[in-house]
Amino acid sequence: MTEIPLPVLAFVPCHNRRDITLAFLEHLQQSWPKTIGLVIHVLDDGSTDGTAVSIKARWPEVFLHRLDGKQFWGGALNTIQSLLNDPLAISCDPEADPWVMVANDDLQFPQGSLERAMDLLPECDLLAPAIAGGWGSVAFDRTTGRFFEFPECGPSNLATTMATFLRRSTWLQAERVPKGIPHYLSDYWFTHGLSCKGFRVITDTNYRVIIRKDTTRPSGPRASGWRARRTYWRACLDPRSPDYIPADITFRRRFSAEPRKFWSLALLQIKTLLYRLLTGYYKGPLASLQ
Repeated sequence: MTEIPLPVLAFVPCHNRRDITLAFLEHLQQSWPKTIGLVIHVLDDGSTDGTAVSIKARWPEVFLHRLDGKQFWGGALNTIQSLLNDPLAISCDPEADPWVMVANDDLQFPQGSLERAMDLLPECDLLAPAIAGGWGSVAFDRTTGRFFEFPECGPSNLATTMATFLRRSTWLQAERVPKGIPHYLSDYWFTHGLSCKGFRVITDTNYRVIIRKDTTRPSGPRASGWRARRTYWRACLDPRSPDYIPADITFRRRFSAEPRKFWSLALLQIKTLLYRLLTGYYKGPLASLQ
């Protein structure tokens, strides 16, 4: 195993799923290579179910950061960046450049997966896991504005941030995630922005994670009928929903190297604006979208 001289900083965002978060922290510490230091930071985004109290009672050494309940995944990534930029806030040597991992709390690491990750770290700037039973790697096609999957792992121009490793110095060069970008696009925004700056984004079959199926909320079906379509459009305007449309528009604008398809995006924007005007659904993060 490649020697990692500094403790790895693990950041775990969570919100109102105490038992799942506690189980993950237990699993992370049991699975972590014994020869490598680990410092855990939990970002509790306004949990009201006693998550913070339970964590401090069980693991007093874990750093706990209380957020306001409105950050979601993108806000958590921005908070981590702010903490890394202030070494005193995380009890870190200002001159140190440790590896940093950000991890969902609904993951499991197969036996030996984290040991293999440590061996892979020197070969890449950003290491993201392959997802067991899922895709090998994901990329973003700038000419079409669409995501697509690779049949195998390897270099990509973006990755999810679940259990992803990168250096503190690399993280500090990332662009902050815009408000209004929901969880499923905020991690892509973060990693693709680093890729555009020349950092190597790698996934590898030797580093895998398993996602708990009971915590993944699927995108709602586009059922027929005006009530169902109204429900779907409300989801399209909710930053917490997998169907959030304005975030996709913003992502394409920021990262597409080719001129966007004017009429299709213009029509989508008009429909979104009309719905917001007709329903009054315009407050919060939506108001900040450009």
